[in-house]
Amino acid sequence: MRQAVVDFRNSLSTSLLTEVSVCLDDERFYLWHNTPANDDNRDGITYGDLTNEQLIAFKDILQLFLSTGGYQKVYEITELSEGWLNNVQSNVWDPDFYSIDMFGDPETSGSWGFQLDGHHCVVNFLVDGDNISIVPAFLGGEPASDTWNGEDFDIFSDERDLALNLYNSLSTTELSIASSTSTSHSLEVGPADRNGDPDPYIGTYDYSGFATGLKYSDMSTAAQANLILVMQEYVYNLTDNFADVWWSDIMSNIDDTYFVWINDSGSSPTATSEFYYRIYNPYLWAEFNTEGSTGANSGSIADYNHVHTITRIPNNPATDNGGDYGIFAYMINQDGPKTLLEHYALADHHKTSTMKFDYQLVVSEEHTNEIDIQS
Repeated sequence: MRQAVVDFRNSLSTSLLTEVSVCLDDERFYLWHNTPANDDNRDGITYGDLTNEQLIAFKDILQLFLSTGGYQKVYEITELSEGWLNNVQSNVWDPDFYSIDMFGDPETSGSWGFQLDGHHCVVNFLVDGDNISIVPAFLGGEPASDTWNGEDFDIFSDERDLALNLYNSLSTTELSIASSTSTSHSLEVGPADRNGDPDPYIGTYDYSGFATGLKYSDMSTAAQANLILVMQEYVYNLTDNFADVWWSDIMSNIDDTYFVWINDSGSSPTATSEFYYRIYNPYLWAEFNTEGSTGANSGSIADYNHVHTITRIPNNPATDNGGDYGIFAYMINQDGPKTLLEHYALADHHKTSTMKFDYQLVVSEEHTNEIDIQS
């Protein structure tokens, strides 16, 4: 993994490497969102900035971090569903608009990461020694199921069908406990809005209020088995050997897992129904929602065929691996994310560095709150 990322970075021009590279505590880590990928409030470099060889190399990196199924979802979102949309409005949706940011330097540190950010696809790939995570991961599709360039896709077939199996395995009593009466729903802890705000659920966000619904320990054996299958579908988007470590944490707390269902389509939901569900475990948050068709697609895409999902790890002080953003969540909890200016002002390695960014701090005695950065 490390060498593949080092080689990719070394293949970039000086200008592209400068654009894509930031430090681990930079606020760009948390500025991802779900809007059409041509929005100009994204930083980094785009797929369209890369040569064909560089793009292939980056996609090879994705396949090192993701399972076969996880990579297939990213492929279907960014190339098939987005390609379908590009045929509707090419200046808004385009597979070339997805952006990449890289945090830290794998050549000099054991802590680093990168982010894929764009319409319906945001994945945070984070490495700290042997600890690998891919959360938060926001995946969606509109259309979620269709055909593009002769290739059929059904991005969330497993998340949908396994959840329907779970629903159908619940007793009347279990279903009444799991069901919410809400008639309006969206992702509870989804992406920020499109105004450049950071992820609002970073740091010490309190998930404890979501310990509601049907508890795993109160389910029948059959329902428990079906819930496990749904949970694994989200966890094992990460490649197996690292997902196994995450899964071990989840199973150690499995009795504290809660399931909530909202059904918009009557008592017998199907694959073409609109519904919502969420799963809350101290080490896993997974949400699925049918969003309804929007904008230019409102007349051509069925409401059930626009799907949003999010996978997170609630920030849990009991784990050494951190919550969302892995071990780097510690930086958020301690000091908060930094702008580039703040990072240069506060990070020791920039105060004394003789490397690429060599800055001195000049603080006026009259204006002690003002920092002047001089090169």
